Amino acid sequence: MLRRALFTTALASFLAACGKTEQAPEAELETAAPSVGKVDTKLAELGIELPEAATPIAAYTPIRKVGNMVYIAGQGPQNRGVVGSDYTTEQAYGFARAAGISVLSQLKKACDGDLDRVVQCVQLQGIVRSTDDFTEQHLVINGTSELFRDIFGDAGLAARAAVGTNALPVGFVCEVIATFEIA
Repeated sequence: MLRRALFTTALASFLAACGKTEQAPEAELETAAPSVGKVDTKLAELGIELPEAATPIAAYTPIRKVGNMVYIAGQGPQNRGVVGSDYTTEQAYGFARAAGISVLSQLKKACDGDLDRVVQCVQLQGIVRSTDDFTEQHLVINGTSELFRDIFGDAGLAARAAVGTNALPVGFVCEVIATFEIA
């Protein structure tokens, strides 16, 4: 209410300065609420608030747009460790979901804040830091794949690879690389 009163006062001052004394109709004084897109609504329904897009920790760009394609460099969770010794598949699934949320933050930046521009997730590569005998990398990376499906529907499901490795930068549990088509 205070914002509206300030707006009305400012508008009246502006009109007076321009030599116009008539009051603008009440409907013109209404300020439009910021529009919330379908994807933002879905994120809210899922209880997800996207953080600011992370800055790179090395010499690379986190996003590259080429035509209508957006390539997102590897994103990882804050967690460090090895799946199969430090963490279970279920715990690592949550970490892959967190990495997916980081991907979405970068994607939102690439889409100038409008995730409704996303046409589809084209490709997803998931890398899991795991023990030599761990064979459930595909289940870990489902944390990202299912997140994207829950947000974008079938357009969120991508051609995908899920592989294991013995080391990742800064000890990340997993890393996710994604390619999206946008409008």
